[in-house]
Amino acid sequence: MPVSVPKEGEQYAFEVDLDKCSGCKACVAACHSLNGLDETETWRSVGLLISPSTPGHTTRKTAPVAQVQVTTACHHCVDPACLNGCPVLAYEKDPITGIVRHLDDQCIGCQYCIMKCPYEVPKYSSRLGIVRKCDLCANRLAVGEAPACAQACPNEAIRVTVVERDDVTARFRTGPAVSAGAEGEGVTSLIPGERIRTKFPQNLFLPDSPDPALTLPTTRYVSRNPVLADLVAADYAALRLEPPHWPLVIMLVLTQSAAGLLVAASLLGRTAAHPFPLTVTGLGLLVAGLATATLHLGQPLKAWRSFLGWRKSWLSREVIALNGFAAAAGAAVFMGKLVPLAALLGLVGVFTSAMVYVDTGRALWNARLAFCNFFGTALLLGATCAALVLSWIGNVNLAQPFALAALVIRTALFLWRRLELDAALRDDQSPLHFNARVIRELLPWMMSAHTALFIAATLSGLLALSNGADLAPVWASVTALTTFGSEIIGRYVFFAASASKRMPGGVAA
Repeated sequence: MPVSVPKEGEQYAFEVDLDKCSGCKACVAACHSLNGLDETETWRSVGLLISPSTPGHTTRKTAPVAQVQVTTACHHCVDPACLNGCPVLAYEKDPITGIVRHLDDQCIGCQYCIMKCPYEVPKYSSRLGIVRKCDLCANRLAVGEAPACAQACPNEAIRVTVVERDDVTARFRTGPAVSAGAEGEGVTSLIPGERIRTKFPQNLFLPDSPDPALTLPTTRYVSRNPVLADLVAADYAALRLEPPHWPLVIMLVLTQSAAGLLVAASLLGRTAAHPFPLTVTGLGLLVAGLATATLHLGQPLKAWRSFLGWRKSWLSREVIALNGFAAAAGAAVFMGKLVPLAALLGLVGVFTSAMVYVDTGRALWNARLAFCNFFGTALLLGATCAALVLSWIGNVNLAQPFALAALVIRTALFLWRRLELDAALRDDQSPLHFNARVIRELLPWMMSAHTALFIAATLSGLLALSNGADLAPVWASVTALTTFGSEIIGRYVFFAASASKRMPGGVAA
């Protein structure tokens, strides 16, 4: 324990001596017992760093054989992603201690903080319907007692210290958080102020962990082991699937199709035809999507608070944008002149939906992929649904341009997605290589189904274009169903294959 409380500009932080940690997990058991966690809930974990010996790291094959145990919990970051992303202000950073607290009574269980945190610190409790996390045993610190994990460690590998926030910022953001030197060149060690000699890239927070510039973690990992910088996480190559978040999959597809349909309605409004059928259908899809989103919440009755974090949280901005879109679409049903405004707000809603995921910093959710996928889905499903509605109300001639547009967009999207996947698979240095392997090796049946639905949608779309008024609605229905199915699979892959670098885990099975 530090001898004094933090001064202005300082805060409490964990310090872990990697040379002393034996991986006994006494810290894990003590944390679980003291905080009364659920059976499968853990706020502290123990991982492993090992010498690389795989084809992907052949340049390091001469590194000495070593392994280092790593105990980790919340890093009480200077710029916490969980706090910045929370739509209901369920996090606060204590101005005196610097501890990032989770306010359980504010939480709605949206789990966005889990997506935002690169260290996978917040844990969702399905029993309570909220997220919970380590608070550095603040109640014990307040009376001069060490956190449970530190007190339980038999090797004194965990201690609480005081750090300067400006020092953390300078260490990870002023200069490169991941540095590399030529062979024999000294680079900054995990011991502040010291340098070691290595020719391998080194993460100045912890080897083979997320980029500390994202959130400015305050935990200090110290070691005098000269080979530490050359180690990798024991599970660095272990492929894994992330939660699919099915309510979000359905919500995104429906709200984006609604935005596309309102765009189609605004284009239709320039002709002699009335856009009312398209506007009503778009509003129905939008309402269904927003209703589905509540199924993702552990505390749906508190969802009205979601706008509170609008200053920092893109999730709050998405909620505001989509509800504004719904209001405008509802008004456009009765006042056709408002259709262009509703279409514009729909596109704003798609933009905010994409930014929700771009803001996490995950490789698969980068801006280029997220925006192209989300806006591509909106235009594709908007054109497809417009062709379907117009066919069923007897305006086959008006439906055909939309059906043709859907055919072009569908083909372009399919080819672009496959080219992106193939390029990432071929390049093992690509930031998307890991995600591409997850898709190919863990989701092969999904990709086969996606291809089959694309072919079915393309063929039925061509038949809808070539048939007369009698069969065109039938083929347009088949096209819409297969296109929706294809986009739902695509959005499922968007979530399930989104795994990114995390804190080191154990040896993969």
